[in-house]
Amino acid sequence: MRHPLAAVALMLGLLIPCAALAQQNPPEPILRMAIDPPRVVVGQAATLRIDLLAPNYMTAPPELPDFQVRNAVTRQLRSVNENEQRDGVSYAGVRFEFAIHPQEPGSYAIAGQAITIKYAAEPPATREATLALSPIAFEAFIPDAASALQPFLAARNLSIEQTVNRSSDQLKTGDAVTRTVTIKAEGIPAMLLPPVKFAAFDGLKLYPAQPSLQDKTDGRTDVLSSARTDSGVYMLEKAGDYVLPPIDLRWWNTGAQSIDVAHLDPVTLHAEANPAAGDASSIGTSGARRSWGALRDVIADRWKSIALVLLALAGLGWLMPRTIRAIAARHRRHREAYLRSEAFAFSKLRRAARHGDAKAVYFALLDWLRRFEPVAPQHTLEAFRAVAHDAALDDEIGAVERELFAPSAGAARWSPHRLLRQVGGARRNLSRRARRHEHTRLLQNLNPVGPSSTTSFGRPKPAR
Repeated sequence: MRHPLAAVALMLGLLIPCAALAQQNPPEPILRMAIDPPRVVVGQAATLRIDLLAPNYMTAPPELPDFQVRNAVTRQLRSVNENEQRDGVSYAGVRFEFAIHPQEPGSYAIAGQAITIKYAAEPPATREATLALSPIAFEAFIPDAASALQPFLAARNLSIEQTVNRSSDQLKTGDAVTRTVTIKAEGIPAMLLPPVKFAAFDGLKLYPAQPSLQDKTDGRTDVLSSARTDSGVYMLEKAGDYVLPPIDLRWWNTGAQSIDVAHLDPVTLHAEANPAAGDASSIGTSGARRSWGALRDVIADRWKSIALVLLALAGLGWLMPRTIRAIAARHRRHREAYLRSEAFAFSKLRRAARHGDAKAVYFALLDWLRRFEPVAPQHTLEAFRAVAHDAALDDEIGAVERELFAPSAGAARWSPHRLLRQVGGARRNLSRRARRHEHTRLLQNLNPVGPSSTTSFGRPKPAR
């Protein structure tokens, strides 16, 4: 008997420290990073992938840096929910992707960044952790065959088109011609497309307009398409024949690995002299003289009234800016207060529910609870369930959590309509309950009941 007891004691002595060590070292979040490809053509995208997984599930959206890199354009791509099992522990999280488009050849590094995550370590307890991102780098280059391109432009597909609008069919001096050029490309942001330079001529006055830049990303494939539109207005100042020169744009085709040329034909213009221009000028001059003389007579006859009007306008000009600033400041304060309010957070939850995105609805629900006073001080889903005492509400919230963190083929699907109905009903009931409690508390303060009141009013004062 002595040897078996000694063996049991030895085994317990080995297991107890292991259990204590497991309690002292709970599972930590998982962070993985990768960039693909590590070497990319200037202007094309290197994709940064970040896998962020937490034990159990996240209780709030992670706080991500913007991953802006010098001399590069960064845009966020779609995110995908992920689940994983490791050493018997269930992890749930998200894969984030960012497209980084370098503008110049050279090395690019992402370093000194961190992500803050909140997760349910041991529900309902919440833990917060800040995870430092390991430095990661990639290289951008210009192919040798395209080294002569100035400027260098790389795309998967590229096209160029133009429209010419004339103010009249038979152009005369004083008319206008607008030349509009649009470059469309795939795989490169619009801000990296080169500007179109419009030629200037003697006899044509050029007025270039501000460019229009548009980016569009396909929601299913993350393919980026972009467009840049430049336009210039030519005012015809002299009669004659003009030729707006052709436009050739040389670019690197990343699919064919060769240089292509996008071409626009020249535009010919013929402007005739406008016989009415001189007469109109002389008529305008004489009319201006007559108008100035009449105005001078009016000022001489009514200078006192005009002076009073000018003084009144000056006073209004001094008062109006202060009034406008005060009104604008008050409106800004009201707007900022509303953006911080519980009502605004609940309206965001309604909008998310209308779109039917489970992740957006879940995080909007958590954001609203942080501003909903009846669940203070915890402001968590567990506190909301506890004070609501609604089994249907528990079922709807549980369905959303299963959809996000533990999807199962046989589980009941969540319904945005049912969830919003249950949450809205609980919101109304808890708000009414809080108002009744506050009303009762105020009445008790106004009409105190206690030993002090009995002493003051219930007992007669002793006779003197």
